[in-house]
Amino acid sequence: KTAYTPFWQLRSTYWWRSTFPANKAVHVSHRYKPSVGGTSSVSFFYDGQFQGQYAAYKTRYCMDGTFENAVRKAAKDDPDGYPKYFENRIAYILTTGGNWASGNIGTFKLTVDKGDPKNLVSFCGENVRKVGPTTFEMKAQNFYPEHDIDILLLEPSDGGNGG
Repeated sequence: KTAYTPFWQLRSTYWWRSTFPANKAVHVSHRYKPSVGGTSSVSFFYDGQFQGQYAAYKTRYCMDGTFENAVRKAAKDDPDGYPKYFENRIAYILTTGGNWASGNIGTFKLTVDKGDPKNLVSFCGENVRKVGPTTFEMKAQNFYPEHDIDILLLEPSDGGNGG
């Protein structure tokens, strides 16, 4: 059976100029629905196993055993043996934010909402807590971003549970 897949890439960057008062505390809040990149299937699991870009994804998105077991289960539950998910990827640049005077963010809070309880989400972060059926939160004081945030979201392509 031949399957055709589009092969193209789009990168979008959003930026804006901001001026902050010298020697004063400033509250900055970002809240938006980001544009996402994605694929029409899971690119790191096929033929019954993790392969292809798996090692790079595991490092970039900190995929843990719970996330991987959910992907395995979806593949096992599917008659064709493939996890039926759309793959969505979100990248957010934090490291350039370290250019201000003190180099850190006094109070940092990240909330990631996976949108639907059936969706799977994975991203790197310290002390991440699940705070709702679809939301995860990370808080830190005097946070210095050493890397950007990359989020992997798997959404069932069959409208069900990915299997």
